[in-house]
Amino acid sequence: MRRTAVALATLVALVAPTAALTPAAPAGAAARPAVPAPAPYPEVGRGTAFLDHDAPLAGYAEPEWYKANIPFLEVPDREIQDVYYYRWSTYKRHIRYTDAATGNIITEFHNAPGYAAPLGGIVAAAGHHVYEGRWLRDTRPLDDYLTYWLRGPGSGPKPKEDYVNKDTDDWAHQYAFWAADAAYQRYLVTGDAGFVEDLLPDLVRQYDKWGGQFDKELGLYWSVPVWDAMEYTASSYETDPADPYHGGAGYRPTLNAYQYGDARAIAAIARMRGRQGDKALAATFERRAGALRTALHRHLWDPERAFFYHKARADLDPQRRLASTREQIGFVPWAFGMANPGTEKAWAQLLDPQGFAAPYGPTTAERRSPYFMRDALRGCCRWNGPSWPYSTSTTLTAMANLLNGPEQPVVTAEDYYRVLRGYALTQYKDGRPYVAEAHHPDEPRWIYDGRGHSEHYNHSTFADLVISGLIGLRPQPGGTVVVNPLVPASWDHFALENVPYHGHNVTVLWDRDGSRYGQGAGLRLYVDGEPVAARPGLGELTARVPAAPARRAEPRPVNDAANPHGAGHPRPFASYTNGIDDVWDAVDGRIYYDDIPHSRWTNYRSPNAEDHLGVDFGVPTEVSDVRFHAYDDGGGVRAPASYRLEHWDGAAWREVPGQVRTPERPAGAALNRITFPALTTTKIRLVFRNPAGAWVGVTELQAWSPAAAGTRLSIETPIETPTPARPGEPATVTAVFRNEDDRPVTRVRTTLAVPPGWSAEPAGRVEASVVRAGGEFRARWRVTPPAGTRPDAYPLRAFATYRAGAADARAASAYARLDVPLDPAAFPTVAIQDAFPQDTSARYTVHRPFGGEAEPSVAAGGGRYAGSGDQPFFGLVAGPAPLPPGDALTVVTVDSFAGTGSPEDSVFAGWVKDADDYVTAWYNHTRKASGINVRINGAFLDTPGDAALTLKPGDRFALMLSGDTITSFAHTDGAWRRLRSAHIGAALGSAEARAGFRYGFGLRGTSGTIAIAALEGGAV
Repeated sequence: MRRTAVALATLVALVAPTAALTPAAPAGAAARPAVPAPAPYPEVGRGTAFLDHDAPLAGYAEPEWYKANIPFLEVPDREIQDVYYYRWSTYKRHIRYTDAATGNIITEFHNAPGYAAPLGGIVAAAGHHVYEGRWLRDTRPLDDYLTYWLRGPGSGPKPKEDYVNKDTDDWAHQYAFWAADAAYQRYLVTGDAGFVEDLLPDLVRQYDKWGGQFDKELGLYWSVPVWDAMEYTASSYETDPADPYHGGAGYRPTLNAYQYGDARAIAAIARMRGRQGDKALAATFERRAGALRTALHRHLWDPERAFFYHKARADLDPQRRLASTREQIGFVPWAFGMANPGTEKAWAQLLDPQGFAAPYGPTTAERRSPYFMRDALRGCCRWNGPSWPYSTSTTLTAMANLLNGPEQPVVTAEDYYRVLRGYALTQYKDGRPYVAEAHHPDEPRWIYDGRGHSEHYNHSTFADLVISGLIGLRPQPGGTVVVNPLVPASWDHFALENVPYHGHNVTVLWDRDGSRYGQGAGLRLYVDGEPVAARPGLGELTARVPAAPARRAEPRPVNDAANPHGAGHPRPFASYTNGIDDVWDAVDGRIYYDDIPHSRWTNYRSPNAEDHLGVDFGVPTEVSDVRFHAYDDGGGVRAPASYRLEHWDGAAWREVPGQVRTPERPAGAALNRITFPALTTTKIRLVFRNPAGAWVGVTELQAWSPAAAGTRLSIETPIETPTPARPGEPATVTAVFRNEDDRPVTRVRTTLAVPPGWSAEPAGRVEASVVRAGGEFRARWRVTPPAGTRPDAYPLRAFATYRAGAADARAASAYARLDVPLDPAAFPTVAIQDAFPQDTSARYTVHRPFGGEAEPSVAAGGGRYAGSGDQPFFGLVAGPAPLPPGDALTVVTVDSFAGTGSPEDSVFAGWVKDADDYVTAWYNHTRKASGINVRINGAFLDTPGDAALTLKPGDRFALMLSGDTITSFAHTDGAWRRLRSAHIGAALGSAEARAGFRYGFGLRGTSGTIAIAALEGGAV
C-alpha cells in the first residue's frame, strides 16, 4: 500500500465556510453520529510487568503519556535512571502540533528563534531528534517530522543569506543533517519498511543537494563550522581568526560522515525495495560511500597524531593543512561506521586528562590546545572546550558502535559507562535533572543557560544512549533483536521493559542471582511478555521477533483548534487573561506544564467566579472531541472546580449535548477529554468555575476530528494572482481531492467552508462518483466577501465525504487563507498626511531606543525626511497625530536607503510613544526581509517570523491595526501585498494603553542616509 497522507493543504491564505456548511442548516445541529478520533495515547499491547511504572513518574505531569509511549527503565545508578525519565519529559515538551497539513514537528527551543524554519523547526539537531524519538510507541510525531523536513515546509526555500546560511537555499540544508541515516535507523526500530521506502526519492534529493559543497578533487564535502551548528570552534579560531563565529570553510569529519551514513542508508533502503532500478541506485550509493570513506582517511586522518581533523579549504590555506587542535568532531566517523580498522587509537584521547576527559565532559576541544575555552565564559555558544550535549550524544553513539564491533584494546564497556555517567551528572541543576545548552567541563554548572530560552533544551540524545548503548538493544533489519549490554560488570540487575520494537514489546532483564525480579538468574529477553532467550551471564543475546504488523490506513486525527502562527484563524478568545499569559498560547500546539518557560492561558487574579476560554474557527467546523490540558502549579492556579463545554448556534451559546468526560472530574496537570455526537459550529468555549482560593490555567485547548487515511484534500486560492478577493467581487477557489490509496474511492462529495456572511457558489461539479487510485478530483467555487469586509486574511477550509470500500470516510483540508487586499481608502479618517514639502522636523520627536546606537542627524524638507550618521544610529520618530480609538493604518513611502550592505539599513512604520513603547513593522534593505517589532514598557512581545521583501524608492510600506492584531503590507509593482500578522493583546487595546502613541516611523542604519518620502495615517 502506498504511504498515506491526510488533510495536507496549501497554506496560501486564511478564510472559509461552504455553501453546505454555512448557517443554512442550523450551525449547532448534530450532523451524524461521531466517528471517534483515535485515542490520545497508543495502546501498549502485551508485555511484561516487572517494574513499577508509577514511582519514576512521580512529579511529572500527564503520566499517562509516558506509560503509553516510553520503555521503562530500572538500573542501579540513580542519576542515570532519573535523567532517563527527565529526558523523556524534555522530549515530550518539544513535540509540537502545527496544523492539519504538517501535523507534528520536534522543536529545539520552546520559543523558536528568528532563524528557525517555518513553523519553528531547526534542522541542526533533527538527526538527534529522530534517534531519540524512534523509541516512542506513538509513531505519528516522527512520521510527521521526517515528512516536514523532506517534503513539507522544512524542505521549502529559504534566503541564501548569511544569517541562515548563504551557501544553501532550503531549510533542510541550513545546517548539516544526517537525514537518511536517521530515517533508516528509525526503521530498524519500528520495522515499518513502507514508510521509509516511500521516502527514498526525497532522501536521494536531500543527499544530492549537498553537491554544491562537494570538492571533486579531494572527493570530500566542505562546510563552514557554524553550519555544523558549531560556532567559535578551535578550528574556527585557527582558520578565520577575524570571524571565529563562522570559522573558515573546510573539509570536516562531520558533514562527510553524515553523507557517508546517508549514502549507506539510501543503499540499504533501495535494496529493501528490490526493484531493478533500486538495485542500481543501491550500487551507486555504495560506491559513493566507499569513495567518501577513502577520501576521509586520505585527507582528514593524521597517522602521526592519530586523529581525524578539520582541513582548511584551499582559498583559506593553499596548503590545505589539517587543523592543529583535536576536536570532538574527530569521533563522528564511528557514529556512522565510517572509520577504518586501525584508527581506534584515536579513542585514547577521550580518556586522556590532556585530551577530552572531564568530570562533566567530554570537552569539545582537547585541553592541550591553545584555543581551549578561549572566551568561552564571556558569552554563549563557543564550542572550543565547554561540555556540549549535542556533541557528547554523537560521541557516545560512536563509542557504542565501536564497542559493538571487532574487539579493540583502547576503550571498554566500563569506559562507556563512565562517560555516560559523567554525561548524566552534567544534566543537573539545583539538585534536579536539567539540560540547557552547554556546561562547564570542570564545574557543576551550566554556562549557556538563558532564562526563558535554554530550559529543557532539546538538542541532544540521552534515552537512546541508554537503550541502544548501555542496555545494548541493537536494532536489526531482519526479524531479530540483539542485546549487548555495556553495563558495569559489577551490576547485579537492570531492566528495560516493553520497548516498542518491530510492532512488538521487547523486555531486557538482567538479574545476577534471580532475587530481584524472580524470573531466574541471568540475562533474559521477552517478546510480548513471553520469554524468548536467556544466558547465564552478561554478553550478547539474540532472539527472533515476529515481523512488524503491516501498517493499516487508520483515520488520522486533525486538531482544528491549532494555530501556530499567532494570527488569523482559528482564533482563541477568553473573558479574562492574566497579564503575563497569552490566550494564543492555548492553541499554539505546545503542551508543557512549566512555569519558565511557559505556554499557557490563565485567568489568574480574575475578579470573576467563572471565566471562559474558547476558539473561533472562523468557518463552520464539525466538532466531536474537545480536549484541554489543564495547567496546575499547585499554588494559585489549580484544576477547575467544574466546567461547561458550549458551542455557538449562530445566535447564542448552548451547552454541548451528549458529553462523555475523561476523567469525569477535571484534573490538573493532565489531559481532560470530552467526546460527544458530532455537531457543526463556528465557535466553542469552555466555561471554568474557579477552585476555592485559586484560578484556572490551560496549556493547550484542542478540537480533534478524524480524517481518513489514504486521501489528501487541499485548497488552491488566487493569492498569487493579481486579482485576489475583493468585497463584492467573486474569487475562484479550488478544492483538490487526491486519492493516494491503492484502490478507488466512490461517492466523493466536497464542500467549502467560508466565513459567516460570505457566499460560496459551486462553479462546476463538486461531487464525483469515482476517484481512481492515484487520481484526483478538482471542485471549484466562486467565493465572494460581503461589502465592507476589512483588509485581512480570512479562513477557508474544504471537507469531503466518500466511500472507501464499504466504509464511510471523511477528509479535511488544513486552513487556507483568502486575502482581502489592503485598500487605504477603507480608513477614511485622515490623521496625518505629510509629504515633507518643507522643514516640518519641529513637529516630530525622535526617540533613541538603544544606548548602543546614536540618534540620527535629521533633515526634513524638499519632499523627504532623512536620518543619517557615520556610526550605527536608530531613531523612532513620533509624529504630531495621536492614535485614535478603533482600527488604524500607518503608511510610509520609501525615498532612499543607505545601500552600504551593512547589517542595518531599515525603515519602520507604525505607532511610537517613546523609546520603550512602539508598535512597528520593519523592513531591512540589506537582508531584503520584513518583520514586526512591538515593545511595551521596554519589553518585546514575541512576534517571530520574517517575510521576504524588496522595496524600491516610491514603494509604500504599511502597518494596520485591527482589534488586537497588527498586519504589515507592502505596495510594490502596483499592488498591495500582505506580509506578517501578530497578535498584540492589550498593547493598544484601551484608551489608556493608546495614550501617548502617535503615527510614526523609524530609521535605522549602520552608516549613511535613509529617508522616507511621505507619512500617511488613517483611521476608521
